[in-house]
Amino acid sequence: MPELVLGLDVGSTSVCALLVDLSGRVHGKAKTRLDTLHPAPGRIEQDPRQVWMRVEATIAEALAAAGRKASDLAALGVTAQRSSVIVWERESGEPLAPMVLWGDLRGAPRAAELQAAGHLALPLAAVSKLEAVIDGIEHGRARAAAGELAWGTLDSFLVHRLSAGAIHTTDCSNAWSTCYLDLSTLRDWNEATIEFQGLPLGLFPTLCDTYGQLGHTATSAFGAEVPLGAIVADQQCGMFAHDAWEAGDWKASYGTSATLMVSTGETLTLPPGLTPMLQAAHGGRTLFAAEGMVLSAGALLDWLVQGFGLFTSIEELTHEAASVDDTRGVAIRPALQGLGAPHHDATSRAAIVGLSGASTRAHIAHAALESIAFRMREIAERAATIDGIEVAEALPIDGGLATNDLFLQIQADLLGRPVERHSQLEATALGACIAAAIGSGLATREDLAPLTRSTTCFEPAIDANEAAERFSAWQAAVGTEAAGEEE
Repeated sequence: MPELVLGLDVGSTSVCALLVDLSGRVHGKAKTRLDTLHPAPGRIEQDPRQVWMRVEATIAEALAAAGRKASDLAALGVTAQRSSVIVWERESGEPLAPMVLWGDLRGAPRAAELQAAGHLALPLAAVSKLEAVIDGIEHGRARAAAGELAWGTLDSFLVHRLSAGAIHTTDCSNAWSTCYLDLSTLRDWNEATIEFQGLPLGLFPTLCDTYGQLGHTATSAFGAEVPLGAIVADQQCGMFAHDAWEAGDWKASYGTSATLMVSTGETLTLPPGLTPMLQAAHGGRTLFAAEGMVLSAGALLDWLVQGFGLFTSIEELTHEAASVDDTRGVAIRPALQGLGAPHHDATSRAAIVGLSGASTRAHIAHAALESIAFRMREIAERAATIDGIEVAEALPIDGGLATNDLFLQIQADLLGRPVERHSQLEATALGACIAAAIGSGLATREDLAPLTRSTTCFEPAIDANEAAERFSAWQAAVGTEAAGEEE
């Protein structure tokens, strides 16, 4: 019987469970959408109970598709959306408030206050939102002080449930995005910030390596004691899937958001407009990366379909976009939740400009796909200029939007580089499998290299001058020209 590894990927909009063997053969896969609430402008929440129930159902479906049981698994890897905030009752494991997602903007005012007091804080980071969640719970601070509450990012909550409450931990890649990690040690929480916020250290999960022997699931919660081999933040997990460990290795993932991450090896860099990230920690070694995010990628398309009602499905949007060769002057700023890198403007909002009587749904659809591609070019241009880093000519890609051939051709054209689609579009879940297999001692990175291959390459079909001219025209139309300036 082959050794099977389960990768669990719980993102902003869906749960994916992927069951593979060490040759990369997929034995079972299941995917389920998650419901998201928008209780007010800039607010994004999910019900942690519902998330957990759908995680359970998705794992069961993947195992059933493979004709296997939990006891057949050799290892489990968990990856999830970063910097989410869940607070639960420590004894029962029951969440006491909605989960606040990473893209929620309620923390922007608190981030400014923390920064003014000398603490590291970003508006989207958990450090700027945890207090609001605690203060929204009846007697929240008193209960936290009494040791009755626990908090964690989504990965931490899932591992707590999978272990029937035995494990309350998160890895350093997830901790980095919360802005609570002590940057002087990279293995501890920043007690000065926690004390400034009046929160007890016992509220926080312990910190663990990104991959290794991290514990076991509980039979009562999971059906068997399975080694937990990896806990990885979602974008960093994609780097495992692309075998992106060396300085200059990069990849882009297209989902609700679109994220480009480039490895900087063991060097922490502060590239203008991009965000330094902790890629992975294992033993005494820490890998770093730089990241830029298009906050509204798939989310923009979903909004045009579901929120705006302009199309009945993403497939119809794509069909309409393919029916025209250009946007006829229509341009879109994809900023439903603000503009990410390199602008980092949480106040910016989406806009459709250049509409005329000659504009049609097809032109809006084409402009939507182009807008995501142009935003990725803004980020890729910054990544390619990091001192001491030489990126590959082609950009490896994965994610839900990577199924869209029309979009990938537009991306290659407007990026001015080839884009290479991963053979497994659920690359984040695959990355969790790879990290878990390495962490559990089932295989080495070299053993698993065949799992990281790309299968399809899209070459630019327009020349570099035309791409640059269209890029500049789009920037001028939507007001992002500052992306080309040094910050």
